[in-house]
Amino acid sequence: MNRALPLVALAALACAAPKPLPPPPPAPVARVEFAPAPAASGIDPSLVKAAVDPCGDFYEFACGGWLERTTIPDDQSRWVRSFNLMREENKLKLRAILDQAAAGQVSPEDRHGQLVADLYGACMDEPAIEKAGAAPLRAEWKRLGAVRDAGSLSAAVGRLHAAGTAVLFSIGSAQDSKDSTQVIGAISQGGLSLPDRDYYTKGDEKSAAIRAAFLAHVTAQLAAAGLPAPQAKADARAILALETAMAGSHWTRVESRDPQRTYNRLDLSGLKKAAPRFDWKGYLAALGAPGLTAFTASTPKALEQLNALIARTPPATWQAYLRWHLLADAAGARALPKGLSDPAFWFQASHFTGEKAMPERWKHCVGMVDGLLGEALGQAFVRRHFGGEAKARALALVGGVQQAMGRRIAGLDWMDDATRARAQEKLAAVDNKIGYPSAWRSYDGLTVKRGDFLAAATAASAFEMKRQLAQIGKPLDRTEWGMSTPTVNAYYNPSMNEMVFPAGILQPPFYTQGANDAVNYGAIGLVVGHELTHGFDDQGRRYDARGNLTDWWSKPVSDEFDRRAACVERQYSAYPVIDEVKLDGKLTLGENLADLGGLKLAFSAYRASRAGKPEEAPVGGFSADQQFFLAHAQAWCAQIRPENARLRAATDPHSSARWRVNGPLSNLREFAAAFTCGAGAPMVRAERCDVW
Repeated sequence: MNRALPLVALAALACAAPKPLPPPPPAPVARVEFAPAPAASGIDPSLVKAAVDPCGDFYEFACGGWLERTTIPDDQSRWVRSFNLMREENKLKLRAILDQAAAGQVSPEDRHGQLVADLYGACMDEPAIEKAGAAPLRAEWKRLGAVRDAGSLSAAVGRLHAAGTAVLFSIGSAQDSKDSTQVIGAISQGGLSLPDRDYYTKGDEKSAAIRAAFLAHVTAQLAAAGLPAPQAKADARAILALETAMAGSHWTRVESRDPQRTYNRLDLSGLKKAAPRFDWKGYLAALGAPGLTAFTASTPKALEQLNALIARTPPATWQAYLRWHLLADAAGARALPKGLSDPAFWFQASHFTGEKAMPERWKHCVGMVDGLLGEALGQAFVRRHFGGEAKARALALVGGVQQAMGRRIAGLDWMDDATRARAQEKLAAVDNKIGYPSAWRSYDGLTVKRGDFLAAATAASAFEMKRQLAQIGKPLDRTEWGMSTPTVNAYYNPSMNEMVFPAGILQPPFYTQGANDAVNYGAIGLVVGHELTHGFDDQGRRYDARGNLTDWWSKPVSDEFDRRAACVERQYSAYPVIDEVKLDGKLTLGENLADLGGLKLAFSAYRASRAGKPEEAPVGGFSADQQFFLAHAQAWCAQIRPENARLRAATDPHSSARWRVNGPLSNLREFAAAFTCGAGAPMVRAERCDVW
C-alpha cells in the first residue's frame, strides 16, 4: 500500500457484521466534557486556566480548565478534545446510516448499501457468534495440520495472506519508490503479536513482565479455543520463542523511517535468493497472484531470518504459530464468542491501552464496516453530511497555505537557487484531495452473509487483498484514497505527492463556519500546513515532484537541512512523557518538523488572508493573533492513560499532546509577540529551531 503520513496515529480497525437490533442504552462511562454545538467563535475561553502564565506553559493555559474537569471515558485509551469528540459524533452519524440500512431501508443512491447492511448485521448478531462458538476457527486449524515442510508452510502462509491474516510478513501493493509510475508488490516485516520488536528484545523489567503476561494469555486462549492444556502451554512457549527470533531481524521504528533503507527492489529470483527455503512459487499460487515478479522488501535481514527459521523450526511450531494468529485476529475482531474475544481485549487494555470498559458492540461494528468497506459506507456519509460549499472553502484555504509555502521557499537564505527551483516545482505539483474521492471504489463481486460474522469479515478482507494485488503491474491509479471519507484525520503521501483531507475532519472545531479567520487558520490551517510540510520533512524531502525517491538537494543545502533538523531532534528528546520515559526525538522528528512548519505556514497564510482588511474582533478578551494560537492548542487538549502513554512513546511517530503545542510554539517569534513573552520565558527557547 502507498505509504501515507497521517496527522495522528490511527487505531487498528477490526472486522464486520447483521439483523437490526434496537439501540442499546448508553453504557455508563467516566465523567467527560461532551461539548455542545461549537460556538460561532470556534474557540472556547472557558477551557482556559487564567491563573497559568501563557509564556510559562501555553498548553496548561489553553487547556487547563478542560483538563481539570475532563476524565477519559471508560472505553477510550485517551481522549483528545477535538479528534475524539468528532469521531464519536461521526460514529453516531454512521450508526444511523447502518441501522437504517440493516432494517431494510437501503437508499437507491447507495450502490453498495445492502453490502454494508449485511456486514454490519453480521457483526451485530452476537447470538449467532455465540452459537457458532470456535467451530469455524477449528475448521481452519484442521487445514493447518497439513503444514509438514517448507512447501506446505509456504502454501499455508499464502492462503492466510489472501484472507487478510498477516503471518511471517505482510504483502500488498505499492508504488515503486524509484519509479512512481509503477505498482509493485511490497513485502514488509511483520508477523508479531506484540506491538513492536522491542517488546521481545528488551531486557528491562516491564518488557519481561509483558512477555510473561503474553505467554499466559496465549496459553489461556489456545486452551479456551479447544487445545488440551499441556499442548496449549507448550505451543505458547514455542510461539513466543519463534516471534522473539523473528523480532530480532526487524528494523527498529527509527530505522524504518529511512526510505532508502526500506527500499530494496527484487524480482522473483531475488526473493528466492534471499530466502531459498521458502517456496515463493507455491506461496504466490496460494496467494492467488502467481504472475507477480516485481517486489520491494522492507527488511532483507528478515527474509534471511525466515530462511534460517525454516531450516530449524519443527512443523509443530509452525502449526502452533499459524493457529495462534488466526485465533488472535478473529478474537480481536470480536468475531468469536465473548469467552475468546473479551480476554483478547483485556490483554491489550491491561498492558497497552488502559481502557476500563469494552466499546459498545455498535461502536465496534461501525468501525469494522468503515475499515473494511470504507468507500461503500463513505458515499452515504458524504451525501448526508458534507456539502459542496465545505469543499470549496477547504480548497481556498489549502491554496492560501500553499502560497505561504511558496513564499517561505523563495525567502530561505540557506537554500541555493537550484534546490529552490526543485522545491518550488514539487510544491506546484502537489495534488490536493478534499472531502471524498473523485471516483468511488467498486465492491462488485463481494458478497457477505448475515449469521456468520467471521466468514463475512474474512470475505471482505480477502476482497481488499485481491484488489490490492490486482493493481500490481497495472497503470497507477492516482484517484485512490488511503482513508475513508468519515475519518477524522488527514495525510500526505510522498509517493503520490498528494495531500488528502477527508470530509470527516472538515467540520468543527477544525473548521467552524462563521468563526474568525484566525481561528480556522489556527485549526484546519495547521492541519493543511502540517501535511504540506511532510512533503519537505526528513522523509518527504527525499521524494521529488513526481514521487520518486531521489536526491534532488545539493549537498550543502542537504547538510544545512540536517543541521537544522538536528535542533528539533534535540529539543523533543528532552521532553518527558511519563515517569522515566521521554520522547524519542528521532522517531518523532518528521511529525515535529510538520507541526513546526505547519504552524508557521498557517500563520503566514492567515496574515495574508487579512491583508487590506480590518483586524478581526476579539473573542473572550483574546486578540485575533492570540485566537490563532488558542485554536491550535485547544484542538490538542488531551487526557491519556499511563499504559497508552508508554505504548505511544515506544511506537507512535507523533509527540504527546502537550509537546505538540508547547514544542513548536516555543520556537515561534509570532507566538511570543502575540502573548508578549520575553526572552528567558519557558515558552521562548534560547535555541530556536527553524527549518521551514
